[in-house]
Amino acid sequence: MNDELLAQDGPTTELKASYLTAEDCNIAASVLYQAYHDDELFQQILSFDSKSPATYEKKLRLLIREELASFWQSHQHIIGVFSGNNLIAVSCVQKANDSLAADRVWHWRLKLMLNTGMISTKQLIEKEKAIHQAVTQFPNCCFISLFAVDPHVQHQGIGRFLLRAIDDLVNTDNADHSAIFITQDKHCALFESEGYRSEQALTFTKVTGQLFVKSKVENG
Repeated sequence: MNDELLAQDGPTTELKASYLTAEDCNIAASVLYQAYHDDELFQQILSFDSKSPATYEKKLRLLIREELASFWQSHQHIIGVFSGNNLIAVSCVQKANDSLAADRVWHWRLKLMLNTGMISTKQLIEKEKAIHQAVTQFPNCCFISLFAVDPHVQHQGIGRFLLRAIDDLVNTDNADHSAIFITQDKHCALFESEGYRSEQALTFTKVTGQLFVKSKVENG
């Protein structure tokens, strides 16, 4: 855990948000894996087969590990919420005015083609490019690539706490917007309640999601 706090839930509580360190990344990968295991889009792209779930699970672990490594190596934001010393929520946030498609996509191509297959890699890159194209409509925008709360502690306000930490990050970056692509309707209400608005529908491999955007005016 980095000593630099992004948010703290009052002086008498243990909940706090901060930038993650390299030592936190293994736990962060576990939190992300649990949260995204049943995500329909990842299941489509990574060819989930209920008769052989281990293959999908291996690919998902690899994808999350490579995403974290890519964010870390390119000095993007990886933040987490801690309850005491326990990491319970994670988000990867792309800096404003920093291309989604440049070096990290080429980094993905090599490793993911070797480990998840050419078709899966092609679909992931197409997804990245389509989202990047949609996000460019909103200048100076931070993009939330991954957002996860440990399933064991969901529905306790932790996701909202993490979103408000992202608001602080957006202000620190002097960004004008923040955005996220959501494929599961059950998550939309949280983002809408925090000022995000659905701006565009995007479809990948038969899975449709919404690009939600929040302006800095709404960030307060």
